[in-house]
Amino acid sequence: MSKSSSFCTAPATCLPRSANIVWGVTRQARRALHEAGRSGPCHRPAPFGTVDPTASRPREVCESVGCVDLFMDVWILAHSATHARFRTLGPLPDSAFAYLTSSARSQLAELNRQGRVARGGVARPQRRDGTVGRIAITYEDPWTADVFRFLLGYAAAPGPATAAWPLDTLVCRKNAWDGGDRVPGSRAAHDELRADVESCLAVVRRVAGVRWLHDCILLPLANRGTRPSVPVDDDARPDRATEEDADGLDAAATVILQDLLARTAAGVGAGTALRAAVEAWLGDGPPPRAWAATRGDDIALRRLAKRLVSDLSQQKEAA
Repeated sequence: MSKSSSFCTAPATCLPRSANIVWGVTRQARRALHEAGRSGPCHRPAPFGTVDPTASRPREVCESVGCVDLFMDVWILAHSATHARFRTLGPLPDSAFAYLTSSARSQLAELNRQGRVARGGVARPQRRDGTVGRIAITYEDPWTADVFRFLLGYAAAPGPATAAWPLDTLVCRKNAWDGGDRVPGSRAAHDELRADVESCLAVVRRVAGVRWLHDCILLPLANRGTRPSVPVDDDARPDRATEEDADGLDAAATVILQDLLARTAAGVGAGTALRAAVEAWLGDGPPPRAWAATRGDDIALRRLAKRLVSDLSQQKEAA
């Protein structure tokens, strides 16, 4: 990407800042590519970012595993979308970088879907309609339904070749689910989770048929390690916030709060307005688990929204 991009109104400030943001958004995906290529972690700063503004640092390993390619794909699309939305002369406002963050996440989610399909898996393990949705609602136990979606994602995720399910990961996942104290690596825990997987797959076989089970779960699992792609949404976990992510997070908070005030000023209830503002910023990707959990606690959400509106209104009046 040229530093003298004709559509960038302030390349000296926009490109480094936007590169840092997208480098942070894609961190987990890039890490997965390095792990799949057995090349070790990526410790390089963002190309064209504030630390490496000319992208001159050596990146042979990053280029060989597709780390830089993934970053550039997401950055170019998100950067273009931002300037198409904010046709501002000169430096972009903070809200534009919040939009860029959201756009980068959406672009990455789309690459996730494409990668899963390329490996033979389903595009959206979290979908609620179609065959996936029909299978998911069949489970009487919510935990088994969660296992189903996890297996869908894991089968088409990047990583080393394997013919087995990650039982220790599932052990930790179930401990977090029900507060249990199962010991990862223990025979008892493995037997329990292996039974959970078998029970889960039995429902898939009964509802969708043997061919769907083979094509969408077992075959992608067998192909792991043969065609690297970006990680599934369910496996993506945010790193601790770093300085290069701070701009995006601060700007995102500003956009969400401004959207909240605008919606409440238009007569929308505080709780509804906060939910709509956050979900508008999250875009079409799967929401973080902590946010998705608020669906079951609307009272707490409304109370939070009312406090935010009250505090923001007082600050606005004081200014």
